[in-house]
Amino acid sequence: MKDKNSLFTLINKINPIDKESIKKAQIELDRKMKPKDSLGVLENICKKVAGIYGYPLKKLEKKCHIVVAADNGVIEEGVSSCPIEYTPIVSEAMLNQIACIGIFTKTLGIDLNVVDIGMKNDIKRDYPNLIHKKIRRGTNNFYKEIAMSINESLEAIYTGIDLINEKSKDYDVFSNGEMGIANTTTSSAILYSVTRKNIDDVVGRGGGLSDEGLNKKKRVIVEACERYNTFEMDAVDMLAAVGGFDLACMVGMYIGAALNEKLMLVDGFISSVAALLACSLNKNIQNYLLFTHKSEEPGVNIILEYLKEKTFLNMNMRLGEGTGAVLAYPIIDCAIEMINTMKSPEEVYNLFNK
Repeated sequence: MKDKNSLFTLINKINPIDKESIKKAQIELDRKMKPKDSLGVLENICKKVAGIYGYPLKKLEKKCHIVVAADNGVIEEGVSSCPIEYTPIVSEAMLNQIACIGIFTKTLGIDLNVVDIGMKNDIKRDYPNLIHKKIRRGTNNFYKEIAMSINESLEAIYTGIDLINEKSKDYDVFSNGEMGIANTTTSSAILYSVTRKNIDDVVGRGGGLSDEGLNKKKRVIVEACERYNTFEMDAVDMLAAVGGFDLACMVGMYIGAALNEKLMLVDGFISSVAALLACSLNKNIQNYLLFTHKSEEPGVNIILEYLKEKTFLNMNMRLGEGTGAVLAYPIIDCAIEMINTMKSPEEVYNLFNK
């Protein structure tokens, strides 16, 4: 039965990472022909991979990127500069490899899936990598009523878990992104609820709001969160009150990655908010996440500070879709190849000092 208690019981089954393998990876890294810790982030990636998959490190060859698409009723309050018709149009462009994430995944040889978890309008054509999981045609306007029911929140979370459960049979590593209108508003509302940080530091312009639109966005979030008292809610109830189907599904995907002991790459602001919420459910989940890309949205700084994480890509990007996360895959590949191939000073000396 997929109720809240069953979810929390499932989350408690998440295993800690393998600390012995991390120690072995550190010993091997220190043995290499380089000054200690001189490869910085690459060495951290090696240890992260070792903790999840064991040592010695195996190549993570089969990569899967999942974009979750959904719309949010709070668009009615004028918090987005984009029309709701964009969601299916841009999602279909992804599937045809002419939107940015479609181009990136094709270029890098990463399998792309788009999940309709709650778009208001449908994609009318069929695609083999379009996954139909629509819960409802967008959420309610959370400024006027809660975004979704508790059961819908749970359904979206379990959909994310089930997706990773199914695809873990075929893939070694995952990343995610999102597409939807007004989802920086829902994400900011969740971040504000979890951290209660200054609203000016939490909320950004999203798709390019004017000053008037930005102020309205802040007011809508503060008033709704105070009205529902989201600050005292657990993750499931918080998502139901002011979240979105895409956020809830991404929370589920992070849970699913940890349950299946697979690495999940975290992208920018929206996926980081979902990661923050997932980590609030079980701190072990964070060990299965790699924070890759720092969004231009200001709230991401709060998340990274809150989780004591750092990103290693900062390219002034704020597109979403997981575009920053997928660019980390070649870096991960190089890190694994380095620890498996690089020689020690003694080995190099014996090879060439003849």
